[in-house]
Amino acid sequence: MKTLKNWKTWMIASSAATLMWSCTENEDTQIVEGESQVTISATVGNSTDDPNARINNLVYGNFEITDVTISIDNLKMMLKGQDKDTGKNKDKGKDKPSVIHIKEKDPVVLTLVEDGQIYVAPVASGLAYNGVYGKVTFDLVKAMDVAEEDDIYGNSVVTKATWFGVPAVMYIDLEDEVVFQFNQGLEVEGSQELLLTFFMDKFLEGVSPTLVSDGNMDGLIEVGPNNEDGNGEAYEAILANIKEALVFKNGDFKKDKK
Repeated sequence: MKTLKNWKTWMIASSAATLMWSCTENEDTQIVEGESQVTISATVGNSTDDPNARINNLVYGNFEITDVTISIDNLKMMLKGQDKDTGKNKDKGKDKPSVIHIKEKDPVVLTLVEDGQIYVAPVASGLAYNGVYGKVTFDLVKAMDVAEEDDIYGNSVVTKATWFGVPAVMYIDLEDEVVFQFNQGLEVEGSQELLLTFFMDKFLEGVSPTLVSDGNMDGLIEVGPNNEDGNGEAYEAILANIKEALVFKNGDFKKDKK
């Protein structure tokens, strides 16, 4: 399987950002001076829509999306530099860590669409140091803590659809780090609600009808890493699209002071 090492780092130049935090990492979740509450959710969207718009149309050419599930883990964020607290926290006499581990060894499976119904799936909520963050990362991982008969088992992304009226399923078993780097920095100060969005139009971009077929004529079109139904070229196309399809919206970039 191809691992896409060339998309290890993504530069996001639009108003897109995120943080993810697990309450289980720290039993003390009371907000203290120098920290802010951050809530993260995930959903699907279209790249051409208003950032705050909820979509209700899951038809993309000959694809009609019915289900979308993803599996992620190992959420981290990195402060820009390792600055000592200089405000009200200066008497605590400690540095902020340069790398903050948000969630480790606890994969989360997110159901974004089920039976044609679009969901905003909660990811995590917790506390983050106030400050400017230069990078946020997470891993796409194979879901293993689910029933073996579940479609997401052994995969990191599963999308179901109909293709010219024929049921279709697209499996991705990619395990790799996803890195979002912010040119101006992501400023955290005060409670925030942030949204991870899976752009379905970008995910399916360039997948021609001529690339997809029910090769074994069993009534189910399969697109996956093992050239299921002879759809290997379509699989490589959607795999290459992931870097453009996963984005963070509703975050704020730190603005340069004039």
